[in-house]
Parts: sequence; structure tokens; C-alpha cells
Amino acid sequence: MEPPSDCVCRTPLKFGVLLPHFGEHASVDRIVATAPYIEQLGFDSVWVRDHLLWKPHELESQDTTFLDPLLTLAAVSAVTERLVLGTAVLIPIRWPLKLAQSLATLSFLSDGRVIAGIGQGSNPTEITAIGLDPADRQAFLLETIEVLGSVWGSDRAEFDGRFTTFTDVTLQPRPAAHIPILMGGIGRLAVRRAVEYADGWLPGRIPMATLDDRLGLLRSLAEEAEKEMMTGIVPLVRIAERRDEARSTIDVDNLSLGWEKRNWIPPPGGSFRSIEDLSGMLMAGDPDDCIAEVTKLAERNIDFVVFDLRLDFGQYHHQLELISRHVLPAFPS
Repeated sequence: MEPPSDCVCRTPLKFGVLLPHFGEHASVDRIVATAPYIEQLGFDSVWVRDHLLWKPHELESQDTTFLDPLLTLAAVSAVTERLVLGTAVLIPIRWPLKLAQSLATLSFLSDGRVIAGIGQGSNPTEITAIGLDPADRQAFLLETIEVLGSVWGSDRAEFDGRFTTFTDVTLQPRPAAHIPILMGGIGRLAVRRAVEYADGWLPGRIPMATLDDRLGLLRSLAEEAEKEMMTGIVPLVRIAERRDEARSTIDVDNLSLGWEKRNWIPPPGGSFRSIEDLSGMLMAGDPDDCIAEVTKLAERNIDFVVFDLRLDFGQYHHQLELISRHVLPAFPS
């Protein structure tokens, strides 16, 4: 299946994949040894999540293994040459100067192949665990972004903020290339913060009607600010040769649980009752089904799509191969 001939897209669309650095399938083989193969298959980037005190979601393996995201990407950087290394997204559990050093080091080790998605997180317990009041996490997040720009852009940086104060600070090495900062979050406030503080916007799972609303706001604000904004999306993906095989274990009710609290805009029927209603946040089916879903995102001029394969990490390699063989060629760079 090919994208429609009347699709007006800001090409090329880039493709990434979430690494299995959490849960029962996290292993050196599936992460470090597989990374060069992901590069060989034609993907543009690999991505990691971030948690300190991780409580798996109901849709995930309940194994609480969770590898540190930046150390994971550092290991991957050593065995790859081209893959961009992305975070989707770092939460405010690191003090700003230390995060600035860690990201700059990762950039140095990878010859500048870093994108930093940053968000405020959803679990207040993780914020409390580092000694920060959860009520302050958004302010801390925004100050962190300001600190990153300060120390990466000056040989003798100074900063006087609510949480961080320093003078005459020099961090070497600086990033080997500009590290784009992408703001996480699906709310309209997150979109406003993205335009004000970041280089782009990276929501998590977001259904199509909500995505359209947020993209409209993003592009309106970006036009007012005369600013180019990068956009990415991280849908759940389960792909198989046959549609019924990929869809047989999808629990729509579980995936849409609590959608009202997330400020999702409902589909035309008023509720999320089917896989089709979850378009935008879920791709489940055969290769043609996945191509059709990616086409919708390409038509919306999304810059990159990250395939989140956690619904079936047990078939990680097979799903990567199906995407590489069928989906990526439908969207040539």
C-alpha cells in the first residue's frame, strides 16, 4: 500500500523505535547487540523512556526492570554510527547542571546524535523521592531547560533561578552539535510551553482528534513566534503478517482507560470503543494497516514517528523486520 498521491507532506518523514530497556525483555542482546541491526534495517533513531521508581502500566509486563535511559543510550552510541539517540521523555528527577553534563557527554560520545525530549512526568512519587515538591515540577522542568541553554551556550555561565544558582560555570565538552529540546505532554499548556521554551513538541500516545487540535495550536503559536517547531509522535504498535494476529490481544478498554482525565477529544462516536477510535495513539494490524496509519501522520506533517512495540516485545526482532520490509519503503526519504 502506498501513501495517497495527493498527500502534501513535508518530507522526509523519519522513523524511530523504542528500545526494550524495561520489563521482562530488557537484555544486553535486545538493546546493545540489536542496535546495529536496527541501524541496518533503515531506522533513523532509537528512543528510551525515563523513570526512577517505575510502576508498570497495566498494558505492560509487570516486571519492574528499568535500565537508566542515558546509560542505555551511551551503550548504544558505542555500537552505532548513524542512529539518532532520543529520550521520550526525561522527567525532572535530575538536577539541571548534572543533566547538562550527561547530555553533553552523550552528544560528545555519539558525535552529536542526540535529541532530548523532556517532560514533567506523571508519577508524583518519583518527584518526591529526589526531594522536590511535586507542585514545583513544572517550574523545575522549565528552569532545567533554561539551565541547559545557559551552560551549553557560554564558557562562563551564570544563572540565578528558583532552584539553581551558579556563577562562572564552564562545562566541557559542550555538545558536539545542537541538542534539540522537545517538550513532552499532550495538553494545550504543554504545547504553549513547547513553543516558548523548546525546539519542538513530543506528545506520548495521543488520539487523532486531540493531535489535530494540538497541532493547530502549535502551528498557530509557532507562526506568531516566527519559529520552526519539530514534531514527533510515539504510538503503540503491534504489527503482524495478518491483521487478526496483530489485533487479537488488543484491549481497547484498557488502552482508553481514564481518557477523560487526559483531556483527550473523543472520536465522532463519543467514546473509544474500537481500534479505529484509537487511531493516532495505536497502530495494530498487518503492514497495510500500519502504512495507512503512518500516512495519516505524514499528511499532518509530523517530522518523525517512533514505533513503541512494548505490546509485544517478545516479537521485537520480527516486528522490526516487518516494519523495515513493508512500512519504511512506503515513505522514502
